[in-house]
Amino acid sequence: MRVGVVLPVAASPSRERLLAVATAAEELGYDSVWANSHTALPVHFKSRYPYSPDGRPGFKPDSRWADTLVSLGFVAAATDRVRLGTSVIPLINTDPLTLAKQAATVDLLSGGRLELGIGGGWLAEEGAVLGHPTDHRTSRMVETIEILRLAWSRPIFSFDGRYFQIPEVGVNPPPPQGTRLPIWIGGHGQRVVEVCNQMEAGLLLWLSDPEEVIAFRRRLDPARQLAVSMSLEPGESAWLDSASRLRDAGADLLILARYFRREPVETLRRFAGEVLAKLA
Repeated sequence: MRVGVVLPVAASPSRERLLAVATAAEELGYDSVWANSHTALPVHFKSRYPYSPDGRPGFKPDSRWADTLVSLGFVAAATDRVRLGTSVIPLINTDPLTLAKQAATVDLLSGGRLELGIGGGWLAEEGAVLGHPTDHRTSRMVETIEILRLAWSRPIFSFDGRYFQIPEVGVNPPPPQGTRLPIWIGGHGQRVVEVCNQMEAGLLLWLSDPEEVIAFRRRLDPARQLAVSMSLEPGESAWLDSASRLRDAGADLLILARYFRREPVETLRRFAGEVLAKLA
């Protein structure tokens, strides 16, 4: 099982913190670093946050949240081996051509290390503030993936879909990985699983327990990858057991999250020493 770590893009981000976590991940043998994404957090919203019992997120509108792809481009220059992932970019916060260009650029500057995690976006009010449509999010996701792969594989292309109509354009240079650039889809619904299978994308689950992982693994095509994030908030004695259970449930990639309340680099060092080699 591959093991990656979340970068502190939303936890007091700074040049020093990003560099410290990214270089530590590379030196300690982690597979990848990941960054989640928000652009403009509305003060008032009715959308339900899907990862807490009360439907409210732990962050606030004045939370310091660095841009995801800019941060990964920065980290790319300080590392040579670790993969660079987004976990995830809400599609209601961008458009297919801008995303294609940004992703290709990070892949180019990193020497082909980007993994693009996307999601429909749970915070509809954020998409509305940015002036983007928020309807038919899953269907728009399918068309977005089709556009991304066209942009990454053809110097000139056009697209005539239900939601996006694009005349002949060029979005260059292409990413070194081309259409092999991994795409992950974040979500927990059956429709998301169907899109992963249809579009040959991986499924990224956020803070799911082993039983949920087993259930999704059964519905996911065997050829598709499954990633799950894991909180490091519990005591260290629970780390190996929790990670092993997620691996045995069918996770191909484990992304370590919620460890910034401690000293991040020391936490990653302890996890690497106590758990990482045993998960291989």
